Amino acid sequence: MSDIKAVLWDVDGTLLDFLAAEREAIKTCFSLFGLGECTDEMIAQYSAINVRWWQALERGEYTKPEILVGRFAEFFTARGIDTAVAPAFNAEYQLRLGDTIVFRDDSYRIVSSLCGRVQQFAVSNGTVTAQTKKLRLSGLGALMDGVFLSEQLGAEKPSAVFFDRCMERLPGVR
Repeated sequence: MSDIKAVLWDVDGTLLDFLAAEREAIKTCFSLFGLGECTDEMIAQYSAINVRWWQALERGEYTKPEILVGRFAEFFTARGIDTAVAPAFNAEYQLRLGDTIVFRDDSYRIVSSLCGRVQQFAVSNGTVTAQTKKLRLSGLGALMDGVFLSEQLGAEKPSAVFFDRCMERLPGVR
């Protein structure tokens, strides 16, 4: 363990179950916006659209603001829902995404056990709004030595630029 100086933890899909949070956030937003029932089939359809948009972001085809609204606009179009609601829906979704905390495997125990023994940092492409809430409500934020979010670093994870900027902020780690 002494050779390891820092651990960079991905939040969504590694420490926390993103799909559980996504499902609950979408269902809540459908209810809040009066869009009717949101079925599991609809969530699966949205999830596939969402993955495609994030992959396009990683390839540099869109900006984050474009994907955040574009994914909902595409989903709403496919479902026959007025796309004008997409920006407001996304804003509410970002807030609701942090409401559901489901840990992956033994992630909390592992992070806790390393606390004070090695520097730990959360890294994410997620929005500042969603990730700040998730880290606070999960208790993971208190166990981390810092958080690196793509919005704040000006580069998307998993690009080399993102990780170079993380390393610039970790003196003594290289």
